[in-house]
Amino acid sequence: MAVNKSDENKQYKTVLQKMTEVCPYYIAKYVEWYLTDKNERCKWDELAVCDQNYKSKAGGFKTEQFAKENWLTREDAQRAMQIYLKHMKTFNTMQIYQKMFQKALEGDVNAAKYIDQVHESNFFDESDDELNDFLSGINIPALKKGKGGK
Repeated sequence: MAVNKSDENKQYKTVLQKMTEVCPYYIAKYVEWYLTDKNERCKWDELAVCDQNYKSKAGGFKTEQFAKENWLTREDAQRAMQIYLKHMKTFNTMQIYQKMFQKALEGDVNAAKYIDQVHESNFFDESDDELNDFLSGINIPALKKGKGGK
């Protein structure tokens, strides 16, 4: 199978890197922490040492309640949440796919139907992301002014 040169040179980003494109690092880390299952994430104090923005003026750490009330309501934090949730949707879908694929190999007819449906869907098609990447590099000032270029 031939390797596409654009894929070979493409730099892939982690979900945290993607989130820091829309918000500060400390907000991205908080969003990641907040959306991670409580049984899998670190304790608040462990998270709070990652950045000075978690420190209060009194010298301790800001509280979880403070972060929830002040950081989650920010527009950039909400955009970061969308990025994280989209990433996790893809990740979780792949986990389901792998389990269903294994069941299909073991003879489960319903799992085989599911695998077939996934293959017929656009889940493995990256054309939307590639198109968005391409279009993000195009600057047409007239389109930014509003309808009809006004």
